[in-house]
Amino acid sequence: MGNRQEFTAFLAIHYYKKAYFEDNKDITSKEWFASVEGEKVKCIQHWLGDQDFWFCHWIAESENQIHEKLEAIGADKLFLTMAQEMGVYATSDEPNKKLYS
Repeated sequence: MGNRQEFTAFLAIHYYKKAYFEDNKDITSKEWFASVEGEKVKCIQHWLGDQDFWFCHWIAESENQIHEKLEAIGADKLFLTMAQEMGVYATSDEPNKKLYS
């Protein structure tokens, strides 16, 4: 994937069908993240609770790139995704970054 600064941050909510986890129960995090990385899209964080949805932090050129990647691996058949572009991406690794100016 290209330079991270060329991409936009997205927060996605995925609503899954049980079959998704049945098909992926033995996958490692390394394998999972590799499966959702492409030339113009990458999932960099993933949160999963005990509800019917989970959250992912993506970087991509566009929201469409996220949906295209999920379609390419067949995941669109196993869960629904709503991705929202985030104008501000803050991390504790950048303590002096001006967030809202």
